[in-house]
This record gives sequence, C-alpha cells and structure tokens, in this order.
Amino acid sequence: MKTFAQRMTARGYEPAEVESIRKEKVNDGVASPLELHSNSGIEPPALTTHGAREVLKRLTADAGIDLDDKHGYLAPHGARRGVGEVLVRAYGHAEAARYLDNSEKIVREHYSHIEAGELAERAEVAFAEHDQELRGQHDASDESNSHPVDE
Repeated sequence: MKTFAQRMTARGYEPAEVESIRKEKVNDGVASPLELHSNSGIEPPALTTHGAREVLKRLTADAGIDLDDKHGYLAPHGARRGVGEVLVRAYGHAEAARYLDNSEKIVREHYSHIEAGELAERAEVAFAEHDQELRGQHDASDESNSHPVDE
C-alpha cells in the first residue's frame, strides 16, 4: 500500500486523506488492494513471493480447500506446477515453455507424464482401429468364401 500512498500524496492528497480512502475501500471490503490501485489509475507494485503466498493462502481459504501439507495452502511452486500442467495439456510443451519462461527441455522433463499418458491413449486408439480393420477384413473374406446353397 506504500505505492498507493506515495502516488496519491504526489497527486496532492494529504496522508490522512489517503489513509481514509484506503481504510474505506480496503478495510471495509469494498475493494481489494489491487482494485484500489486500478480504480485510482495507479500501477500496483510487482508481486513478490511473499505477496503471492498471501494471495494463495487467501484463495485456498476462500475455496474451503484443506491441504494436509507443510504449508496448509497451495504454495507458489504447487500453483506453478498446476499452471504448467494445464498449459502443456492445452498447448503442448513448446508453447507451455514459452508461457512458463522455461526451456522446452525442462518442461518436457517436468511434465513427461502428460506425454506418456497421451501417447498411451493414442496407442490404445490405434490398436482398437487396427482390430476393427482386421474384423472388417475377416468379415469380408467370410462373405466371399460363403457360397449360396443350391436347393
């Protein structure tokens, strides 16, 4: 909130006025700190690791998710892994690497289970199609080998 206070003071607001606006909007639950910045036309500061942890704690609690791990909330690393998983499934390894700001090699290593699972599914489909073709060929040869019975 330091950035908000500095920018508002630079615009001519008194510190007490700035604090009053912040309390009214944020403390009374009308707006989040991010919305307060945005609604005031002030670019918020970059998200820090601590800030990300606080956001993830709040989101985990708001969603009613109870995690039995060392953090008790969805930690940044877990969130990044989840995002990576979605991106790889949606766009493939190369595009996900670009979004994650990582090398494709690293993304392939970390999300190799996705490719393995997809390849297994494709193989299953290929075998099913192959079996279907064989059945079709077998049925066709049975029909050509059967001769009408003369009565």
